[in-house]
Amino acid sequence: MPSLSPSESYLLDFHARLAGVTARWFATAPVQREGEVFPSTYSLLEAVVPGDAQPRVVLDLACGDGHLLELLAKREQPGLSLLGLDMSEHELAAARARLKGAATLHLGRAQALPFADASVDVVLSHLALMLMDDVETVLAELRRVLKPGGTVSVVIGGDLVRGDAVEVFAGLLKPLLAAEARPWLPLGDPRVRSAEGLKVLFQDGFVDVALQDLAVQGDGEPHSVWDSLRTTYDADRLSPPARASLEATFLQAVEPLRRADGTVSCRWGMRQLTATSRRP
Repeated sequence: MPSLSPSESYLLDFHARLAGVTARWFATAPVQREGEVFPSTYSLLEAVVPGDAQPRVVLDLACGDGHLLELLAKREQPGLSLLGLDMSEHELAAARARLKGAATLHLGRAQALPFADASVDVVLSHLALMLMDDVETVLAELRRVLKPGGTVSVVIGGDLVRGDAVEVFAGLLKPLLAAEARPWLPLGDPRVRSAEGLKVLFQDGFVDVALQDLAVQGDGEPHSVWDSLRTTYDADRLSPPARASLEATFLQAVEPLRRADGTVSCRWGMRQLTATSRRP
């Protein structure tokens, strides 16, 4: 791979230390979309791929430890060819162990996909597009490798859900980040984190762009909720003393939110964008 940006270097370090962490927290977390509850955000992406026997190539972009590819492989669907790409060798090692040859895995970057023009029917991506440098080049690569009329569907971070543990966490985190001596390291393009920005980015070369808000449920006992929140990128980049301070203040702050069963509400705001590659 070419030389990495500071943000890419950080992400590689993070996923070397915490390979599989995304699937750990979200593979079984129920998600609400337009009033209906689904098993997980991964299942929403898996459902985008038709279940017929037509030959079809599916790419999981930034495939991580291969959980989404595993859902597709378990179909044992005739004609389905699975590809995965990730820039983390540690995540790919976990994916190889999980998939046992059920998908072809590639080490690489989304800005330079190692696939032929018009060779992919469906591109899926879970919680990755909002982290990528030079997102316009990434989208150009998606347009290049997708067949005309092909589908792209991505799950990305969304708006903060008000009134629960994530909002408490975000409020406590902000001043700690501002007080850190190390320079702030932005991850990805901020346009990917807003509905308006996504619509602008996907107006070139895509049609039938659909955006749907998601609320992912991560409820649990306060220490369990903290374990998920501390592995967010922002919390991970805090100094150890700041992270310890955040843990103590967070656990104290969510005590009033405890329900009768001892759990607190923890909902992650996300979005799903699905679009079709424009035909010539």
